[in-house]
Amino acid sequence: MGESKAVFRRAADCPTESWKDDVTGHVDWWTLFSSDRTATNALTVGIAEVPVGAPRPARGHTHEQAEVYFFLGGRGEVVVEGESTPVVAGDAVFIPGNVEHMSVNTGDEPLRLLYFFAADSFADIVYKFPGL
Repeated sequence: MGESKAVFRRAADCPTESWKDDVTGHVDWWTLFSSDRTATNALTVGIAEVPVGAPRPARGHTHEQAEVYFFLGGRGEVVVEGESTPVVAGDAVFIPGNVEHMSVNTGDEPLRLLYFFAADSFADIVYKFPGL
């Protein structure tokens, strides 16, 4: 359980994690707050980046927890249950739990977003890829 004091993090101090294959597409992320890594609880927060030219996955993914994306830079699409919506810096989306979704970079710079889960730890998020 998290402590009752503020916790500060720098993205540059977080290890880079990645998906890079035909199923998941290509996305890099840096987990800022997660109870398995920081003295925090109740929220898991990080930054994700879909690089320019990343392949579009055939399908999105699901997980039990709801998720919020807040776009920091770039241009792209969020595909929710097969419906695509354009996004740019300053846009946000709430994605209910167990709803298939993905982010796609359609621009000429990395698509960067802040992600939030109402979960203690990133380890609690179980990604599922429909059709697999």
